[in-house]
Amino acid sequence: MGRHGGGSRSGGSSRSSRSSSRSSGGSRGGGSGVRTSSKPFKGCYNRSYYDRFGRLHTCYTSSAEFGTKSAWNVGIIFALIFLTCHMLLMLGAFGASMVDFGGKVSGDPARIFIADNADVLTDDEEKDILKLLKDVYDASGMPVTVYTDDFSWKKHYDRLAVYSEELYYRIGFDEDAMIILFTVNKDYDFYDWEYDMYCGDDTTKCLSDEAFDKLLNNFQKGMSGQNLADALDYAWNSVIDDLAKTKINWAEMPVLVIIVIFYGIFYMALLGGRKKQNDAYRYFKKNPDKLSDNPMVLYSDCPNCGASNATQNEVCPYCGSLLKMSDGNKKFV
Repeated sequence: MGRHGGGSRSGGSSRSSRSSSRSSGGSRGGGSGVRTSSKPFKGCYNRSYYDRFGRLHTCYTSSAEFGTKSAWNVGIIFALIFLTCHMLLMLGAFGASMVDFGGKVSGDPARIFIADNADVLTDDEEKDILKLLKDVYDASGMPVTVYTDDFSWKKHYDRLAVYSEELYYRIGFDEDAMIILFTVNKDYDFYDWEYDMYCGDDTTKCLSDEAFDKLLNNFQKGMSGQNLADALDYAWNSVIDDLAKTKINWAEMPVLVIIVIFYGIFYMALLGGRKKQNDAYRYFKKNPDKLSDNPMVLYSDCPNCGASNATQNEVCPYCGSLLKMSDGNKKFV
C-alpha cells in the first residue's frame, strides 16, 4: 500500500503511512559468587601481581584458582562471538534505517497530466503546473497527475483517501507515480476544499518520507491563498531539490550511541575482569614462587593492646582496633 497525505480548508494533518521495525536484545549472566577486592578480607587469597609494564596491581580474591588458570574458555569465546555478531547486526539494521536511500524511478511521462473536472484552474495556470510537474519528473522520474473534482465523492466514500487510492489504480498507474486529488464544494458561497495526495510504494526511492511530509505541509500553507496553482508551485519548489537524494537522519544518532553503550556494558562485563585474571595468570606462571596457596587469616593478637583474638573478628573485642591480616604467617598487611 502506498502513502497518503491530505488536508482541508479548516486545516488538518498531513501524514504518510510508513512502517519500521526495531529489535533489541542482550545476554544475561549470573554471578559466580567470587569476591575480588583491592583490600584484604577474611579468607581471601593474596593475588597481587605486576603487569608487563611493571605496575603493581593489588588484588585479593576469594577464589583459590584466580591467577592459576587462563580466563579464556570455549564458553567465553562463544559468548564474545555471539555478542559481536548480534551487535553488528543491530548496528547495521539501525544504521540502514537512518538512511533514506534515494534515486530516480522510471515512471511513464505520459501520466503527467491535469484533469480539471472542477474547473478551478485557468489555461495559463494549467500550463504553468504542467511545466512544474515536468521539472519534478526530470528530478525524480515520478509522474504526477493533478485531478480536481467536486464534493460529490462524499455520496460514495467516507474518506477522500479511499477515493484517491481507487482513482489512482482505476487510471492504471503503477507504483512509481502520484495523484493529487483536489476537491471543492460548489454548493456554498464560500470556497471549501479538501485534498489527498496518494503515491505508490516505489516512490519512496525518489520522495523520502521527510520530503513527502514537507510537501504536504507546504501545500497546506500555500492553500491559505485559496489558489491551487500557487499552492502546488510553493509546495513542489520547496522539495524539488530533495528529490532522489540519499539522506541520513542525524536526529536518530543518539539512539545509535545508546546501542553502542548498551553493548559496551556487556563487553566490559565479559572482558574487564578477565583481563585482570589473564595478567595475573601470566605473572604467576612466570613467577610461581610468588603464588600463595594459603588463604589470609586475621592476626590472632591485637597490635594495640596485645589481647588474644580467638574468635577471629576483624576488630579487637577489647579496644576496637583494626586487626592485621596474614597470608600464612609470612606477610602482614
